Amino acid sequence: MRKVKVGYQLDFRNPPGSTLSFRDLYRECFAQVEAAERLGFDSIWLTEHHFTDDGYLPALMPAAAAIAARTTRVTIGTYVLLAPFLHPLKLAEDAAFVDVLSGGRLRLGIGLGYRAEEFDGFGVPRTQRLGRTLETIEILKRAWTGERFSFDGKYFKFRDVRVLPQPVSQPHPELLWGAGAAKSIRRAAELDMGFACVGGRREIGVYLEALKAAGKDAAHYSIVNSRVVYVADSEEDAWRDTRDALMYQAELYGKWLSAAAGTTDQSKVLIRPDADRLRRTSVLGTASEVAARLEEVLDSTPMTELIVVTQLPGLDPAKARRSLDRFGAEVLPRLK
Repeated sequence: MRKVKVGYQLDFRNPPGSTLSFRDLYRECFAQVEAAERLGFDSIWLTEHHFTDDGYLPALMPAAAAIAARTTRVTIGTYVLLAPFLHPLKLAEDAAFVDVLSGGRLRLGIGLGYRAEEFDGFGVPRTQRLGRTLETIEILKRAWTGERFSFDGKYFKFRDVRVLPQPVSQPHPELLWGAGAAKSIRRAAELDMGFACVGGRREIGVYLEALKAAGKDAAHYSIVNSRVVYVADSEEDAWRDTRDALMYQAELYGKWLSAAAGTTDQSKVLIRPDADRLRRTSVLGTASEVAARLEEVLDSTPMTELIVVTQLPGLDPAKARRSLDRFGAEVLPRLK
């Protein structure tokens, strides 16, 4: 089995009907971050959405700064940051601050967004998402040099600006492109960015082929990919603990993704509320069963970093923490 880095992902979601306050949930999630670093995880990853009923994490840079202040070793990544909704100079400043605070541990996975509610809420036409994001990436790289510069683009124009502090990471924090569609995946290689994979083996294959076609060495790029992972006394116990949270999450993603695709048929989207499929595709069971499943995944899916998702929306944080501790003690050493 190939050895890979292993990360832990959080989205700080608190579904309607939860008995937890957001303050209590945040406290528990940050405790999980600190535990993940002690257990030997390599990275912490944050994911973002806006205008949701469960408060899905809307503020990646503040959350990343809080994690930077609580940790000393793990890298801190976004999986992914929705660039069309942010002013690139403000993002450059916030990201540089977090990178300095963390001692150069920030990694930015960048995506286009897809939910109509978000584009409407921020007053950004969805048709502008690619253009705004491409200009943002160019502006970030120039801003992080610490030198004065001007920019005259289609969406952003400014003159003689300077962004400080300059990031600790040189030449800048690692950039990854978040995508699931083949055309967009190929763009990651064109942009000389790592790949925050939405999908699995097929999507990673598209990225690797695009790197090869561009004459680029895949060894120089990160490929990160996530899996829901839950360790319990049995697979049945793991499914019983996670079923409601997985179905809740899949129902929302199914609705969002099908709406973005212009269809009401959720059978064609990547994530959908199909209990049998969710149970089959999630990695659930005893430590031994989880380790064996993940070894199979890593042997067949050429990622460089596995992101573990355990704190599902609505799942009791005490149960997520118990699974995290068992994963760290019994599974993580086998993967690393």
